[in-house]
Amino acid sequence: MAPRFVRKLASFAPPSVRRTLAGALTDLKSLPARLADPARRGEPWAFVHNVGDGDFVAVGAQLVRHLRDHAGLRPNDRVLDIGCGNGRVAEPLADLLAEGGGSYVGFDLSRLGIEACRRRFAGRPYMRFEHLDVWNGEYNAHGRLAEADVVFPAPEASIDLVFATSVFTHMRMSGMRRYLAESARVLAPGGRLAFTAFALDADRQASEVFAFRPFDETSMAIDLRYPERAIGHQRPAIEAAAADAGLTLRASLNGLWAPPSAYDGGQDLFVAEKPAA
Repeated sequence: MAPRFVRKLASFAPPSVRRTLAGALTDLKSLPARLADPARRGEPWAFVHNVGDGDFVAVGAQLVRHLRDHAGLRPNDRVLDIGCGNGRVAEPLADLLAEGGGSYVGFDLSRLGIEACRRRFAGRPYMRFEHLDVWNGEYNAHGRLAEADVVFPAPEASIDLVFATSVFTHMRMSGMRRYLAESARVLAPGGRLAFTAFALDADRQASEVFAFRPFDETSMAIDLRYPERAIGHQRPAIEAAAADAGLTLRASLNGLWAPPSAYDGGQDLFVAEKPAA
């Protein structure tokens, strides 16, 4: 009863307070497993930077599997991780890229998250982490850099695979369009972009967990006070934004957030490609 009451109370709090409380509950639930398994004791604490529920190792492995199965992840890829958070995808990627001579750049708006990743992956020069102080209504309300002004920390045509997991589900369409354009800029010809979103169709606009309500002409949100808490975008708007960025959509798979689903991820998965020169 206590966790449910706390979650209900937290839903009325400002985003920073709400996410800290939710992260503390996630940590509390994971404590028995951390104590029982020495390998898990070094996992990041969610109350420091809360990137969602779930087992740190299991979720990271699942997301890498999705990249392999649907976006052609290879051990020699040059990878860019948009919103790397506390490193749960970087963790399983590190060994894979080390085997094949690949490289990794991750960036995030959480300074604490980036500092934790730098400590965690110290001594692995092929794993680089950058902090961008980007404004976001849910995660960084005091950020100094507007989403429309973001420049990814990678040169033009230097990346083989860009991915964004549970990033565009917390961004308005204007910011998403900028991130798609930047993805196209840094991708080498033939490079791939994988990203998740809540893609809204006429018959798939809400679920028991995500009760989306109209927000603007292309998007819906579950909390109109704090839209970035969870935003869904109309599928045609997502497709148009990718095309305007110069990317070709190769696949889209419905996630488990609303039926029917086509793979075991929670959000809808899109894979796009930068046309070969």
